Amino acid sequence: MSQVLLGLARSHGRLLRAPAASISSHRQNRLLPRLAHLRQLTQRASVQNLQLAEKPSPSVDYDRQSYLFSVANSNILPMQDFREDTATIHYLQTGKTLLEQLSVMQMCLENGNVEQAQRILVGMYRLYPQAMRDVADVTVHNEILGGMLNTRPQPLTTPALQWFDMMESQYHVKPNANTFAILIGGFVNAGMNSVALVLMPEMLRSGFTIHEMLLSTYLTDEDIQRIKAMAQAILSEGIEDCETASMVLEEVKKAEASLQETSAGHLSANNEQSEHDHLESPIIEESKSTSAAPHIQEELQSTNVTGIIQLKDTLKTLRNNDLEGYNLQVRLENNTYDAALKRYQEINKKRGDPLLSADMGRLKPLAASWLPRLEALIEEEQQRCQASAQNHDRVRVQYGDFFRKLDASKMAVITILETLRISALTSKTRRNEEPMTLYNEPIPGTLTVKLAKLVSQAIHDEMRLEQMKKRTNRHIFGYNLSVARLATSGKLFNMAVRRAKAREHRELGDTMFLDAWDLSTKMRIGSLLISMLIEAARVPETTMDSTGQVVQHMVPAFTHSCAMRKGKRYGMVTPHKSLMELFRSESIAGFMHARHLPMLVPPRPWLAYNSGGYLTRDEPCMRMQDNHEQLRYLKRASNEDRLTTLLTGLDALGMTRWTINHTVFAAVKRAWNSGHAVAEIPASVYNSLEPQKPDDFETNKQAKFKYYAEMREWRNAHANQHSQRCDCNYKIEIAQAFLNHTMYFPHNIDFRGRAYPIPPHFNHLGNDMCRGLLVFHEGRPLTERGIYWLKIHLANLCGKDKLSHDERLRFVDENWDNIAASADNPLPDSFFDASADKVRPWWLDAENPWQALSACIEYTAAMRSPDPAAYVSHLHIHQDGTCNGLQHYAAMGRDRVGAHEVNLAPSDCPQDVYSGVLAVAKRLVDADAENGVKEALLLQSHLSRKIVKQTVMTNVYGVTLIGAKEQIAARLREVKDEHGEHVFDILLLPNLALYLAKKIFASLGEMFMQAQEIQNWLNQSARRIARSMPASALAAWKRMTLEASKSRKQLNEAQRDARDSKQDVESDTVLELRPDLGPGALRYKRLEELATKPMSTVVWTTPLGLTVVQPYRKAAFRNVPTNLQHIYINDVNMPTPVNSQKQSTAFPPNFVHSLDASHMVLSAIECKAAGLVFSSVHDSYWTHACDIDRMNGILRNQFVKLHQTPIMETLKHEFEQRYANHKMPVANWEYSVDTSFTKGGVLSQKKRSPRKSMAQLNQENEKLIEEDLARCHAAIHDGLEKAPTAQGDASLEKQSSDSDVKAAGAEAVAKLAESMEMVDLSTIEIIDIKEDMFGALRQADLIAYTLKVNQAKYAAEVAAARKAHNSQVRKARKEAKAAAKAAEAVAKAAKNPKKTRGRNPKKPVGDITPENVEEHIEKLLIQHNKEIDALAVKYPTSFDIPKILISPVHNAVAYKKVEELIDNGKLAGRLIKRFVWEDIKFDDLPAQGEFDINEVLNSPYFFS
Repeated sequence: MSQVLLGLARSHGRLLRAPAASISSHRQNRLLPRLAHLRQLTQRASVQNLQLAEKPSPSVDYDRQSYLFSVANSNILPMQDFREDTATIHYLQTGKTLLEQLSVMQMCLENGNVEQAQRILVGMYRLYPQAMRDVADVTVHNEILGGMLNTRPQPLTTPALQWFDMMESQYHVKPNANTFAILIGGFVNAGMNSVALVLMPEMLRSGFTIHEMLLSTYLTDEDIQRIKAMAQAILSEGIEDCETASMVLEEVKKAEASLQETSAGHLSANNEQSEHDHLESPIIEESKSTSAAPHIQEELQSTNVTGIIQLKDTLKTLRNNDLEGYNLQVRLENNTYDAALKRYQEINKKRGDPLLSADMGRLKPLAASWLPRLEALIEEEQQRCQASAQNHDRVRVQYGDFFRKLDASKMAVITILETLRISALTSKTRRNEEPMTLYNEPIPGTLTVKLAKLVSQAIHDEMRLEQMKKRTNRHIFGYNLSVARLATSGKLFNMAVRRAKAREHRELGDTMFLDAWDLSTKMRIGSLLISMLIEAARVPETTMDSTGQVVQHMVPAFTHSCAMRKGKRYGMVTPHKSLMELFRSESIAGFMHARHLPMLVPPRPWLAYNSGGYLTRDEPCMRMQDNHEQLRYLKRASNEDRLTTLLTGLDALGMTRWTINHTVFAAVKRAWNSGHAVAEIPASVYNSLEPQKPDDFETNKQAKFKYYAEMREWRNAHANQHSQRCDCNYKIEIAQAFLNHTMYFPHNIDFRGRAYPIPPHFNHLGNDMCRGLLVFHEGRPLTERGIYWLKIHLANLCGKDKLSHDERLRFVDENWDNIAASADNPLPDSFFDASADKVRPWWLDAENPWQALSACIEYTAAMRSPDPAAYVSHLHIHQDGTCNGLQHYAAMGRDRVGAHEVNLAPSDCPQDVYSGVLAVAKRLVDADAENGVKEALLLQSHLSRKIVKQTVMTNVYGVTLIGAKEQIAARLREVKDEHGEHVFDILLLPNLALYLAKKIFASLGEMFMQAQEIQNWLNQSARRIARSMPASALAAWKRMTLEASKSRKQLNEAQRDARDSKQDVESDTVLELRPDLGPGALRYKRLEELATKPMSTVVWTTPLGLTVVQPYRKAAFRNVPTNLQHIYINDVNMPTPVNSQKQSTAFPPNFVHSLDASHMVLSAIECKAAGLVFSSVHDSYWTHACDIDRMNGILRNQFVKLHQTPIMETLKHEFEQRYANHKMPVANWEYSVDTSFTKGGVLSQKKRSPRKSMAQLNQENEKLIEEDLARCHAAIHDGLEKAPTAQGDASLEKQSSDSDVKAAGAEAVAKLAESMEMVDLSTIEIIDIKEDMFGALRQADLIAYTLKVNQAKYAAEVAAARKAHNSQVRKARKEAKAAAKAAEAVAKAAKNPKKTRGRNPKKPVGDITPENVEEHIEKLLIQHNKEIDALAVKYPTSFDIPKILISPVHNAVAYKKVEELIDNGKLAGRLIKRFVWEDIKFDDLPAQGEFDINEVLNSPYFFS
């Protein structure tokens, strides 16, 4: 097929000139033999796609739990270890990720340099084949094909077909629908219709339809029109290809008709929905009727500052009523920087207008004046980047293509806005004239690395948005509309339909933008733009010259300098002091990004991990903070269809429609315009008096410190008041902009699965004012039960949530007059009149005043209506859990006591866990007060529920003692006496808070023992995982160590040989043997670190199938030289060791959060299926008042079903399966018998070690390497269990200078010596330590003692035998010598008898002669050896004593007992720490209690 296409491409000149009929008929017959079958395939796919939209809404199946939990019972999602990941190894070797290198290829394609892009890709495949196969998919090859066919003036058609042929044959990459869309569209644009016509049947045979081709992001509307025109031309000519052309034309027309039908249907549905909601919206109608009051008509007096004005410019888009909803939403998302740029340009045109400063303030015109100069500097740099290749400028070549991608004017405005925003955040609370001790940061500026990173990230995001704008067409828009229609109609919540659409979405291809910037590029572009802004930005400065005249001149608005912090040198970008003053008066810290506003239309459904939410942004559904490991798990889970339930829950939350409560908004606007502090709206002026400096400031250090602390607190309060005022202003501006619009909040999740609205500034997770302003857009009749729950809700908002339901109802009835007065006139004029007697409105004393006001308005309107039960209510009614984390712990442990405390068990009135903890804490404090503890005496009479609540609430989520101390200190500071003065001295707060935090922790441990046991199990399991490493990595490290040792020996030998020959070792030889000494030393070190450090993070799967990866790792910094300075930045691509302490402490709260999130998502899906309007704030669930009973039933059922699954057992099984091949370092304590202990004066003697073979030496060497690595891991882990003994660590005995202690120790040794006795080693039976630990240890002591005594006796008798043997040998030699002399004398006498006459020569006294002396000595030696052997049998000196290891981790009780026996002199040995690698093991799960989880179904206060 490819050869035919190549032949057609080569003859395209003839094909272009000749009609399509000129193609030979036999070729057409060969290429299109199954046209009818292909036509059926296309029609079937089209019909199936249309049926999804027309399929009737499925019936609600309330028992879908088998599907919702099916993913939890499936196999765990495995993932390759970092050390075996080819992409990671590639980054360690090259310093760049594959995507970063592919982004360079992408830039070459966009700049028209196709040949260079092709060379880059071919070279990467040649150098890194395995890594490219793992990372590069069909999208990379599609970009190459697109670049070839988009080349101008002449497209590279033949190379494109050749590359298409190589994709599958050489690179093993299969084409997708996008591939055929690129080829067909490219050849049609090139005029090669015949080749495009041949490609279509090839596409159909590959399993892709024409419908899928039309949905390709690589086809524009113009491309589709040309394809349509080609089909029409072929049909008009009536040639042989007319049947294929007819298929194309029919599919295009069908898609266009479907698009028009979908758009019209969606628009009409929205219009009908709006009309229906308008008719049933009494809140809006009531607000219109009450708007006649003068205070309702007044305009909102916003803070006239840059951030607010910028927000207003953005929100102007909402006033364009000529746009349809989706188009309006798209324009709103894309309007941010364009609106700012246009505004700045208008300011520069009107410069000199005296009304400008009154309208804009001072900061915005000043910033606009920087734009032309900065834009010119950027354009000059872009020109230099374009010429960098010819000028051989290597630095600009690296970032030049990226720098030239975005328009200079837009880059300039982004740089200005981001720099102003970040500078304002870090400079608003500084004053140069104050003492430096008041502030943590003495230099008022922004870190260069932080500013450069944020500016470059904003540029990168805008570039990606521009790229997304280009890759779309009307058919994609229509497809998205059809999916949205399925979601709004509820059909997408049918799991079968959703899975089908998700599968179809995956087949269309993943949206993968090859625009990843490496760290060097990011930092260089960010630093370059900052340096240009420093050069371009000027502010006026007024000074006095030498003549005394006041002159004004322009000075730099920002300066770059260095500052010292904690002994380190940091680069800072510091704003001019005049700018800092503007930051204080005109804060832009809360600069609003328009793409993070609420949506006007339903969010795009989440069909995949990166497709959902906003219409023009493809972002992951999870907030990951550059956690690439989590992204890999998330992507794989999405591709394997494991996230269906979770994504369905996000869609259920995002489909809830909201609107603004007009009446509450009128009250908020009145409170804001008054400038007074009302509820959470701070006053416009900070009226608190500045602390006065004490008289003894210079002499009294304590008074001086107290003044500084009070001053710091006053300044923080002043700064917070201003920030809160600006934050309220943003929220009110957004509410006003959406006052007549329906709002949607798209949701995403954090890494634990907890759902959050994406719009950060205004949503239902916001403060009390936000929640009070928001109501459901859909209204429902109250009903009698709805009135009941509305009254309960109102009482809860007033802080009566711990009363019984009957008492809450009575509270509302008794305060009817106050409720009605609050609804009729929330803020009377007398409240703001300083001269009149202020009457504080009743609703302001509520715990949540703005929500209470909204409830008062709703309740009053209902009660005054003709039929309160029929009143259409839009208010959201809340059902809150009681310390939800403890509820999950109590359910997992089946803890009856804990279940009662957190309302899982039925009771007559709601239990208050905070009051229960307070009662226990008071008892402990009172006991200390009786003993005269200072802190207890001060706190005794001031403890309250409010003080302990936050700490109790966050304890289950892992708050540390230091965090609890800060929480309590803040609450204690709020305690005041009847005169309004602080009760506790600010200097005493830290000690008081720490004391009380310990008491609260002790109270929780006393009340929730089962929860504490589960929490400890989770903590210990995470600790072991964080210290573990795969067995393959351990083997690799041993191999690397042995090879490195061998290489070092070889290098030493080479250097020694070179010295002998008086030569130098060649550098290549050195680098070959020692790569850690070469230019890649840092990367080699990182690779070595990757193999040796603990890299295993805690990973688990939630009941919804989400694989959670804890992101806590240590930072790896990388040096990037820029034009400003050398920047050290955290390299997020570099795999780094885990933060073991954080991994272990954070796992229990994260695990509970994942359970809480699972319960919420399951409840959201069921409520959606039941037809309820649902929303939630973690463990607070919202719906209409009439539906509370049904929602309560769903919440209880889902909680019970969740905890009926074996959660802890499943978690343990997953850990055992996921970390089955992992080993962890264990600091075992080996019981070493004390061989220096003696009895009867027997001395110890050393024994020479036997010679060992090379294999034995290598085996011992490997064991030493393992032990060394285990010790390294143990040292890395911050929380390693330490087991101190009386003898100390590693055979070092603890020395004591106390003579009494020494005497006691000597006496214990003497007693222990007397208790020693010999044992018969030939008949002894070894005692199993598991059966009798003390007997085994005592037996080891006796065996060692027996061996030592035997060794001493053996040595003594051997020495005596050796002495006797030596004496006998000497005697024999002496006799032999004497015999020799006698024989010599006889011989002399025989020769000269005359001389020896009369002398009798001596005769030998024995039988030993010189001739037989050696034989006699040999006999003596044999006899001596027999005696030695007999002594060895009599006194055995060797015995295989079993090695006894005691682990304080696995057997803490045994360890403590042995330690006590050693301390008490019952054992003679000592404990020596031995680091070993063991298979990772997890403790047995804590035993469960007797609580029946089904009792939750009958608990009236489980949620209330």
